[in-house]
Amino acid sequence: MTNKIIASLAVVLAVLVTPVSIMAQNKKALPGSDKPGTWEEANQGVGVAEPGQGGSVRKGANPAYQPWAAKLVLEAYNRRNADDYTARCIPELDLGGLSLYPNQFVQTPNLIVILIEVRHAFRLIPLNEKHSEDLDPAWLGDSVGHWEGDTLVVDVVGFKERLKGSKINTDALHIVERFTRVDYNTIEYSATVEDPKALLRPYTITSKYMLRPGTRLQEYVCENNQDPASFEELDKKGLITREK
Repeated sequence: MTNKIIASLAVVLAVLVTPVSIMAQNKKALPGSDKPGTWEEANQGVGVAEPGQGGSVRKGANPAYQPWAAKLVLEAYNRRNADDYTARCIPELDLGGLSLYPNQFVQTPNLIVILIEVRHAFRLIPLNEKHSEDLDPAWLGDSVGHWEGDTLVVDVVGFKERLKGSKINTDALHIVERFTRVDYNTIEYSATVEDPKALLRPYTITSKYMLRPGTRLQEYVCENNQDPASFEELDKKGLITREK
């Protein structure tokens, strides 16, 4: 078998294009799996947790920064992260998902697509391909994937630098993600992160995605923090840095 977890996700998530032969071969496809749904960071199991119930399953998101990068992170913390790129509606790679914002997986024989509700982002992951030699740096990087047994392995490089906010990275950032569907409702996720220009050492994040049957991606509007009155108020408090 060459197409494992996302083949079954494609059925679950009402994918537009999925070969019947792939679905037939998938051992984890279950009756009723053609119903639409999305995946998000696990909390209380199947379905959406009640407000205030459950906690994040994401572990290990504690990078050891080099001194210059740690200084920038501390400065961002003291400024309440007002200069973070996401405050300007710029997307970032949320490793392991966000508990309030689901993802949807779409599979074709040679391409995995991840639709991300937050900031209306998307990822294109060609299978069994190499990174281009002349990549244009991107906020979400450049992803290529392949199968190792039942695990989808995604290699991500080609990031734009982030030198403000609480998540610092340089153009040397390299991430390897692993998605394994361990049962009908659960995908186990891990990401190994290295950035020799900003980190003292690599680190690994682990998390889980839980199926949310019957849910759909919703519209996400980012106002880009361009409201003049709001900006003036933040500026008075010294929480805004204006680039020249």
